[in-house]
Amino acid sequence: MLIELRPGTSREAAEEVAARAAEHEDVTAWPVHLAGRSFVVVSGDESLVSVPDSPAVLARRPTPDGHWLVRRESGVAPREVTIGPTPPPGPTASTASTASTASTASGSAAPRIAPEEPGEPGEPGETGETGKAGDVIRGAVVGGPRLWWAAGPCALESPRDALETAMAVRAQGAHALRAGLYKTRSSPYHFPGKGRRGLETLAEIRRAAAIPVITEVCDPREVPATAEVADCLQVDGRQMDNRPLLAELGAQPRPVLLMRRPQASLDDWLRAAEFVLARGNNAVVLCAGASGTPPLPGFGAIAALRARTGLPVVFDPSHSTGSASLVAPASLAAAAYGADGLLIESCPKPERMYRPGDAAHMFPPESLADLVSACERTRDSARSLAVPR
Repeated sequence: MLIELRPGTSREAAEEVAARAAEHEDVTAWPVHLAGRSFVVVSGDESLVSVPDSPAVLARRPTPDGHWLVRRESGVAPREVTIGPTPPPGPTASTASTASTASTASGSAAPRIAPEEPGEPGEPGETGETGKAGDVIRGAVVGGPRLWWAAGPCALESPRDALETAMAVRAQGAHALRAGLYKTRSSPYHFPGKGRRGLETLAEIRRAAAIPVITEVCDPREVPATAEVADCLQVDGRQMDNRPLLAELGAQPRPVLLMRRPQASLDDWLRAAEFVLARGNNAVVLCAGASGTPPLPGFGAIAALRARTGLPVVFDPSHSTGSASLVAPASLAAAAYGADGLLIESCPKPERMYRPGDAAHMFPPESLADLVSACERTRDSARSLAVPR
């Protein structure tokens, strides 16, 4: 159950409503502030809850299907989510929609990881003008007029290869680098990611390439440390039902990229997103991929979510197809269905990856800009032909 409070309700009054709603020992309640509005989230058997008779209470919001905050009509789920440092006021050398050109390594020598002078905590190093790190890529909007996209390896392996990838995808115009540190593998014998020991490496890559980063997290205990480094925390479909993880992600300020378990219904997926919002974080991006049995690219989920939630929706053409040769057609199809962005696996040297299965997904970095440009044209064409509902 949700209890919406009147505008201007003080923190003390919100906490009093929460305490009175949770008078039964089997009920818990806590206040959250989302999109300029205040709510009390009530968890437990609704028959045990009595909505307090308080002047602070505006309305009771029933949640029979387990989600209300994520719904389009709630007005709480944002249509746009920014991933990366917030652009400063006024004109900047680099904008969210136009990534600046960065140098890529040439020859056989791999780039050296050398972090630049640190800026503010949690932000890439920057020079203010073109310098060693180049113009920093500021926060890009997911769900805006431009197609947002991120690319990189499924898992961060060799630091030098990862930095080369970061430079390569940045040069192609990527808004962020994807590089997983914690991997939920289908086999216990596959590389599980560097985990916590890779955080320093990821931070160095982020500073050296001056690009926002997205990485996975699987354990709620790892969320605070990972959030200090990453601009966006990714939840793999296998972790979609990890409620403690989702609750911890809701208690921190970084955007969350929430993937779908292939067999999960749309309601299951939206309830997972609700867990994050119900803890106070509405910066959630839904990432569609494969669905059904056997798993096939779930393009229809993009359109179905449009009618049900205001949250932005991106598509993963790499995991959903399992083949680099199918990334382009899958990306174009997702764009036609109205995806707000793409999450693409890419690496300049896939033959050096630890797991051959990951290498099979890798789309060539040098073709990324052309692919995204084609996707934007496809999305614009589909929109021009759309029949009003």
